[in-house]
Amino acid sequence: MMLDRMEGNAELKTSVQLMLASRRLTHSVLLVGEEGLGTGFAARCIAADYLYPAGGAPAEALLRGECCRAVAKAGKRDSGQVETGIVREAISVTGMGSGGKYLVGQVTAMRSEIFNTSLSAEGRAVLLYHVEKMNEESANALLKVMEEPPEGVLFLLTADSLAGVLPTIRSRCVSFAVAPVPPEQCARYCAAQGVDKKTAALYSELFDGHIGTVLAVARDEGRAAQVEKALQLAKAAADRDSYAAACLLTAYEKDKTGAAALLTDFRAVAAAGLRQSPHAPVQGIAAQRALRLADAAIQRLGAQVNPKIVLSVFAAKFRAL
Repeated sequence: MMLDRMEGNAELKTSVQLMLASRRLTHSVLLVGEEGLGTGFAARCIAADYLYPAGGAPAEALLRGECCRAVAKAGKRDSGQVETGIVREAISVTGMGSGGKYLVGQVTAMRSEIFNTSLSAEGRAVLLYHVEKMNEESANALLKVMEEPPEGVLFLLTADSLAGVLPTIRSRCVSFAVAPVPPEQCARYCAAQGVDKKTAALYSELFDGHIGTVLAVARDEGRAAQVEKALQLAKAAADRDSYAAACLLTAYEKDKTGAAALLTDFRAVAAAGLRQSPHAPVQGIAAQRALRLADAAIQRLGAQVNPKIVLSVFAAKFRAL
């Protein structure tokens, strides 16, 4: 089964596979996990096993994030002697509004799509990513179809946190938590996906077994360069070198988004130091203090404080680490 491609999370995989085998899978599943844990991949694995239990090219395409349609031979339907293609399809929906927010029009368009083609559909999987970004209006539009879905439709929702999902959506779903895997297991998996072994080991430690994050960083030169700067910043923190930190941060004084992204990676390095990872330059109490500094700086950037001021204060406090 495609779900076996997912690392770790044995309880989740066993539960879903049993439900698929017994044909008792609920029509709405919510997968919850921090960004980078692979909730989207898990959703696509479940969709592939639901739509294409025998596997094949359509299932593989779906795992790659490609929404695909497979039309089988025409046949008789319950409604009469109408010749029609049997459609198995995955539909993907991601928020297109500001900050990834869902637009109510997206949800109503998806609803129309699955109802208008329900007579020709043998199976549909609707993947909705980051439903914590749905407002009440979008959620209400989704509820209308989740309460009485067409036959054969499976909704697969993902969210970074359960608390961020509106209660009306949560109550309609069976929820599963997607957990990180041990760094060693993460490194082996990522190396098998083509990532350099040393790089896989480094990132797996820094990002605490978040496979999706490790693969994303390893495959993006810009992001990898950012992580390298975060490691240099952590070295400055360990040395209590405010000057070195200030020099590194100068390039971000007019780039609030870039500054927040760098500090987020610095936070990950500091957290790795707290876990006593040998790859983290800053360790112990200094790592704990660096983590708090990063959290405060990220919060101030989000509060629209001038990034130059935020970064100057952040670097100056390295002396007291």
